[in-house]
Amino acid sequence: MRSIMPGRRRVGRYVGALGAALGLVLGAGGAARATQTVEIPANAPGGVSATVTFERPVVPQPYTPDPTDYWGPNRCLLTYHVYEGTPGCGGFVVDVALHDVRTQPGFLAGVDESAYFTAKADTERTFGCLRADGTFDWGSAFVVRLDDVDLGAVHYETSAYWVVQTQRADPANDVGPAFYMNFPAVDFTCPEGQVKWQYGLKVSDLRVSIADSPVFGTQTWRHDGAYYA
Repeated sequence: MRSIMPGRRRVGRYVGALGAALGLVLGAGGAARATQTVEIPANAPGGVSATVTFERPVVPQPYTPDPTDYWGPNRCLLTYHVYEGTPGCGGFVVDVALHDVRTQPGFLAGVDESAYFTAKADTERTFGCLRADGTFDWGSAFVVRLDDVDLGAVHYETSAYWVVQTQRADPANDVGPAFYMNFPAVDFTCPEGQVKWQYGLKVSDLRVSIADSPVFGTQTWRHDGAYYA
């Protein structure tokens, strides 16, 4: 019998007001980032609902990525067991809590699990140049869009087996899968006296899916709105 792997405790169905807030504060010293939490209802009566938290966004300001570096302040490469955006290239994390899993027939029957959760989203990043006076030059702005991009899996936490076993072991913990995005570097130049800057990040049309699961079946939890950082 497989053992239960350790993992982070997650927020449950009830979240604080901070999770509902999102915003962007732009300045020469960098930007303040926020967390956003959204509720996705079950796809059918009696089904599994989800709380999705967008968190730990990294929007590099100034934007000076090093695509070959694992360790420095402008690194873009991930080290072992790091599942988030890097300071050089930026990114974000998506954490999912799943509710009413314990009432599902497969959970009650104690069936084994071998399925995995996946996630996709559309992303937009706005880049441009920051003037010497600290203002953003909108004439230099451009958007890099990645449509229907696969989000990375956080270690074993996208395993339905891990989710089910953790919910069995801890009745107070509505755990679910977690995902992240570490973006590739974007190459551009600015006029002399200006610095490269990432103005903001948008994540939209998030879809968290699973197929052929004894507990969860085949379904997708979808958030049509957008998250900004």
